[in-house]
Amino acid sequence: MNVTSAPPARDPWPARPSPLPSGLRWIGPFAAALFGAGAALTRLAYDRGWAKSVRANVPVLSVGNLTAGGTGKTPTVAYLARGLLQRGWARKPAVLMRGYGARRPGEANDEARELQKMLGEGVPILCHPNRVLAATQATARDCDALILDDGFQHRRLARDLDIVLIDATDPWGGGHYLPWGRLREPPEVLARAQALVITRADLVAVAALERLKTLLQRLAPGASVSLAQQVPQALHRICSPEGTAQLDELRGKKILALCGIGHPEPFVEQLRRHGADIAAKLIYPDHANYSTVDLEHAGATAAAAGVEWIVTTGKDAVKLEELGTPTRSLPPLWSLRIETQLVEGDAALWRRIEQAVHSRRA
Repeated sequence: MNVTSAPPARDPWPARPSPLPSGLRWIGPFAAALFGAGAALTRLAYDRGWAKSVRANVPVLSVGNLTAGGTGKTPTVAYLARGLLQRGWARKPAVLMRGYGARRPGEANDEARELQKMLGEGVPILCHPNRVLAATQATARDCDALILDDGFQHRRLARDLDIVLIDATDPWGGGHYLPWGRLREPPEVLARAQALVITRADLVAVAALERLKTLLQRLAPGASVSLAQQVPQALHRICSPEGTAQLDELRGKKILALCGIGHPEPFVEQLRRHGADIAAKLIYPDHANYSTVDLEHAGATAAAAGVEWIVTTGKDAVKLEELGTPTRSLPPLWSLRIETQLVEGDAALWRRIEQAVHSRRA
């Protein structure tokens, strides 16, 4: 795959629009070529030993992807942290995150706050662009295993296992490098991964899923390949007294879908699959910082569309809750709680993890 070309025609997936504004898309090929060249130089530096990785004194599991935004990484990180605890392979795992979108280094961003709600205070979550520093801080807090969130391209911190997530609905990010598309590295680099997890496996046709599995096995012949679904669990009331609703209560409801995530289409599709009538959508950029004006706009949009509920994602909910009770009357505002479930290759993935953790401690 060259710097800006799409994957081979025999492995088609629907194209997504470029994340660039329409008026700037003419610069896409040039910007993508520069990004691809920079990524290639970084790979060369680490592969040749010109740049050195730093090894922590505890096992490090990296969870990453090839594309920017929206592969189901946050619920997968939560799944792995819980699994380490349940199997007794870690007494106190920690998650290391870059903290993209945080106001200052070391401060929790939206994904970190969502993840903390999912895992509780027993799993420290450290945000810092310098993941080597974060690893040092975690081990100083007696953490005995580290999960490197979004770490496939962050090679300065050495890892004992590379787990890469591939979104079944958009595996190659439109086939172009950032910012023209969403691709960070070419598919060929999957050869350095030891475990691949195809996420949102339930949202594509079986034939497309089989083609993707075959292609991944060619790209990374030594890696395990697992299938995962991001499964809605329940609805949680926000911006008001807390409450919980079952998913079947979505059936027939007129919904305003509100989100600011990297790949919003699967979120909307999950609502539809549970019977929601999507009367309106408000889609903001990834890591959007909401204001009271946005809530006012949501209320006006909901009123115009005759909406009964507003439903958002867990990542968006932590920011919306910080705004407090809106001054404008809103329909009930709910967040959709998602968990990762492996439906194929679960044992193979955990064998890889066990080997990485125990070989490091042997």
